[in-house]
Amino acid sequence: MRNSFQLSDFPGARFELETSMWTGRSKLFMNGNLLEQANEKGKPFLIPADKGQFVKAFPKASFPDTVPVLEINGTVNYVTEKLNWYQYLIAAIPMLLVLIGGAIGGVIGIISTMFNLSIFRQDDTELNKYLKVSGVVLGAFLLHFIIVYYVMQLFS
Repeated sequence: MRNSFQLSDFPGARFELETSMWTGRSKLFMNGNLLEQANEKGKPFLIPADKGQFVKAFPKASFPDTVPVLEINGTVNYVTEKLNWYQYLIAAIPMLLVLIGGAIGGVIGIISTMFNLSIFRQDDTELNKYLKVSGVVLGAFLLHFIIVYYVMQLFS
């Protein structure tokens, strides 16, 4: 997923942070150009500044979000707007599968929750976001019961 944003320290520059939902690895783009990532601890992105200098932007996890924040000179910069508490709650409904489905429910619940959080971050109408999330929740429970049914058929 790619998120566009601006940093107050770099007026006029357009940034995009691309984060893999599966690996958690990120790539930072400035005005469409991929920025280098240093090999030092924290793997900061090197943002070009004045006179050949670079500003280090450290990607930091922001649990429970799937989108990291960037820390620049001790200041946390949000790449996307924070979700409301009830959006986190709705997105995490598939996690209830852990209670009724053990490992199978846990895997389906975690993947579904990650999808829901990414849906809430999309540029779409609120109605469409909630309809998509409802579909993912319903699909997660349906998939869980189908898999459990077939697993039980194998052992009976």
